[in-house]
Amino acid sequence: MSERLAVNGGPKAITLDQIEALRWPILTEEDERSVLHVMRRNETSLSDEPKLLEREFASYLGAEYALAEVNGTSALYAALFVLGIGPGDEVICPSYTYWATAMPAATLGAEVVFCEINPDSLDLDVEDFRNKITPRTKAVIPVHLWGVPCEMDEILAIARKNGIAVIEDACHAHGAEYNGRKVGTIGDIGIFSFQASKNLPGGEGGMLITNKEEYYNMAISLGHYRRAADLPEKYSRYQHTSLGFKHRMSPLHAAITRVQLKTLDEKNQIRKDNIEKLLRVLEELPGFHIYWTPPHINRVYYENDIVYRGEETGVSIERLINMMEAEGAIIRCDRYPLLHQQPFFVERGSNPEDLPVTREINEHILALPTFPGDDGSLVNQYIDAFMKVTRFF
Repeated sequence: MSERLAVNGGPKAITLDQIEALRWPILTEEDERSVLHVMRRNETSLSDEPKLLEREFASYLGAEYALAEVNGTSALYAALFVLGIGPGDEVICPSYTYWATAMPAATLGAEVVFCEINPDSLDLDVEDFRNKITPRTKAVIPVHLWGVPCEMDEILAIARKNGIAVIEDACHAHGAEYNGRKVGTIGDIGIFSFQASKNLPGGEGGMLITNKEEYYNMAISLGHYRRAADLPEKYSRYQHTSLGFKHRMSPLHAAITRVQLKTLDEKNQIRKDNIEKLLRVLEELPGFHIYWTPPHINRVYYENDIVYRGEETGVSIERLINMMEAEGAIIRCDRYPLLHQQPFFVERGSNPEDLPVTREINEHILALPTFPGDDGSLVNQYIDAFMKVTRFF
C-alpha cells in the first residue's frame, strides 16, 4: 500500500465501486411481486396488507398490539394523543434527535423540555432526565438513537416513581434488544418508522406498538375511522368522523415492509459484522472513541456514527474528512441541528446555550457507511484508508 496520501497526489486506498455495497434499501423480485399483487387486486387504498403487517410485526416484537400508521411522526402524534398530552404538560426528550421526536408534542400544545445525552452512547442521559422532571411532566421520549437502546430499566424506574408515561422512539432501532426484549415493547408505547432509509424500509410508513388495549383503541379512533366500527361503543361512536385525522398506512408500502421484515435480522447482522470489523480497527487508532454496548444491550446499526477528537491528534475532523475523501471514502461530520437551538423552540423559550454536553459532543460525530450490501471487501479498503491516513497524524 502506498504511503503517499491521495490528498497529496498518491493513489486512492478505496477503489471498489461503492454503489452496490452501500445501496439501500435492497429490493428484490419478491418486493416487486408483493406490490404488483396489491395493484392487480386494485387495493391501492383499502387492503388487508396493513393489518397483516401489524400482525406480523407485533409477533416479531412480542407485543400485544400494533397499529400501522402513515409514518413514524404520525405514530408519535397518536401516542401522545392517546396519553392525553396537551397544553400545560411537559414532555422530556433529547435535543440530539430528529425533529419528529419533539414536534408532535409541540403541535399538541405541550412544552418540550430538552435533556442531555450520554456522551458515550449518545442516548438520553438518565440523570439529566431525572433533574428535568417537574409537576407538569407527563411523558418522556427516550430515543434509541442510531440503533442503540436506552437504559430502559433506569428510565422506567424514574418514570413510574413520578407518574410519567414512557414513549419509546424506536425509529432507528428495528430489531434491537434490551435485556432480551425488543425495543418498542418496553415502555407504555413504542413507535417505529418504515421510511426508506430505515433498517426496515417500506418506502414510507410507521407503527404504533403497545400492550394496552385502551391505547390501541384510542389510536384507531384518532386516525383509522373505517376500523372504529369494530371497537367497543366507547370508541365506535367515532366511526364516521374519527377524532380528526386519517393515519392509515398505504397498502403498497405495507406490502414492501412485510417482505423486508422477513430478512430484517439477517440484514441487521450483515451491517453489524461489517461495521464492527471496521470499529475494532478504529478503536486502536488515535482520536477515535468507539462505544461498545454492555452485554444486556443488543444494538443494531441504523447509522455508523462514532466520536473523533481532533484535539488528541492535531488533525481536525474537517481535515480528517478531507484526507479520507481523497482516499475515496464516503464520510461526513454528522452534526445534528440540535433542537433546543432551532428557531421554533428558541421562540418558545428554549435557551440555545443550554445542554453543554450535547453541544460539545455534537462537534465530534463522524458518520461512516453502514455497508449493508458489502461482502467485506469494501470494509477492508476503508480499514486500509484509515490506517494509511492515521500514519500521518
